[in-house]
Amino acid sequence: MKKFLPILLILILAALLRIVALDKLPAGLNADEAAIGYNVWSLVQTGKDEHGASWPLVFQSFDDYKLPGYFYLVLPFVKLFGMNIWTVRLPSAILGVGSVLLIYLLIKILFPKNKIFPYFSALLLAVSPWHLQFSRGGWEVNVATFCILLGLWGFFKALTNPKYYFLFVLPLVYSLYTYPTARIVSPLLVLFLIFIYRNQVFSNFTGKKLKIVLAAILVGIALSLPMAVQLLSKSGQARFSGVSLFADTGPYWQALELRRAHPDENSLYVRTIHNQYLSYGLRFVQNYLSHYSPRFLFVTGDEIARSKVPGVGQTYILLIPFYFLGLLWLLKLDSKEKKLILFWFLIAPLAASMTFQSPHALRAQNMVIPLTIISAAGLFVAIDFLKKLRHMWLLPVFSSIIILLGLYSVSRYLHQYYVHYPQELPYAWQYGFDQIADYVKTNGDQYDHILISDRYDQPYILMAFFLKIPPATLQNEAMTPRDKFGFSTVRQLGKFEFRAINYAEDKKLPNTLIISADESVDDQSVIHIVYDPAGKPLFKFISTK
Repeated sequence: MKKFLPILLILILAALLRIVALDKLPAGLNADEAAIGYNVWSLVQTGKDEHGASWPLVFQSFDDYKLPGYFYLVLPFVKLFGMNIWTVRLPSAILGVGSVLLIYLLIKILFPKNKIFPYFSALLLAVSPWHLQFSRGGWEVNVATFCILLGLWGFFKALTNPKYYFLFVLPLVYSLYTYPTARIVSPLLVLFLIFIYRNQVFSNFTGKKLKIVLAAILVGIALSLPMAVQLLSKSGQARFSGVSLFADTGPYWQALELRRAHPDENSLYVRTIHNQYLSYGLRFVQNYLSHYSPRFLFVTGDEIARSKVPGVGQTYILLIPFYFLGLLWLLKLDSKEKKLILFWFLIAPLAASMTFQSPHALRAQNMVIPLTIISAAGLFVAIDFLKKLRHMWLLPVFSSIIILLGLYSVSRYLHQYYVHYPQELPYAWQYGFDQIADYVKTNGDQYDHILISDRYDQPYILMAFFLKIPPATLQNEAMTPRDKFGFSTVRQLGKFEFRAINYAEDKKLPNTLIISADESVDDQSVIHIVYDPAGKPLFKFISTK
């Protein structure tokens, strides 16, 4: 039992950090989480999603066509415990803890001689701001990262026991159904693994072992076919077309502007050095390299409010020296295992770099695994170096300093997350809709019409979630055409209407409850206010009765 105590304590820490107050923090519930919860509840109630599709392999949602993997993971939780914030977020939190265990098991196999390296990797992932951020919400990407880790661990187990090939194939196939990033990262990792471990893989191509390997391959292909068909369909390409590099026309116009600076803008020479292909290519390189920026990794993190904690990078500033030490250790490339970690580190942000928002912590979230391993390796290298010195006092002094700085770094991050994050960025998680729903439950029957501001994304699905509006009601409502970002919404849901508030005109509406966000209204007419966690007015209620 003693030998399992360190990893058990790390897992307990990981679980506490991911599960405690999960329904309270992040403060609020974002529209994507509400869409997952409501569509799953709709399936449980009617066997159809909000658009009337029976047990779909892709969820239309806001016309961004979400992959089904996380929806079906949430389903048993909703079936057993109902539709609420807990049931939407808990599967991600559990798999976040599972990832901490898997990184320990994976490093233990890859580097068996380094006894403390697996523990360092697990501990750093347990407290990683990047991993915690996406473990405490209903994030599909966190499932994809777990599946990739599980698949890699299954692969290395299969090298000695071919039965594990199913544990290699099935999680990686499932990752393809969870988040679009995995559709690039997972196949590339599979190809790389098979290539560098080809001798060990092909040694299993004999007798009964061959049957197991072929069975695993056939099952993997069969389960991947629906995804491949969907990927080629219009719905499969819809989301990418809305967020891809080519959705941003900036590089195209930049190329045209540079051409106009030449006397003959249509000459072959000018068109060769100034063209949209080169401009988009340079933008891709810029996006790709931005994910390795020390500013992004250690200082500010993602610019998207939902993906960041104020004043914290994707990982701790304390780890900067160990990150570079780990890179030097990795770049020796004296083993296949190091090549694998480096390869993963290099391909992790590829999918995110193909979109117009970069660096992007969500789309590059799988990068947290090789980043954590590299940082843990640097810490191991530093300790190993100090052990070899004659000055024995250096190691305990160094260890004490790192422990103290580590405790400070983690404590500061948790303070920022639990105290400042909900106060500074309440809109990031669409805080307050549960309180709007509570007010409407008590007072909504007094009104013929309830007008809610659409200042924050997709208010219709949040009201449907918190009010538990019957799926049949939503299934009969039409969505608006796509906006410039490729999203659609529902403007009318029963007596609810969702749009921008024009108070000068809307106050004339009969028997209407107006719920405004940051629109200008007559404060003297306000009958109720929802405040954000910092105590500032977030939603104002006005009655036209």
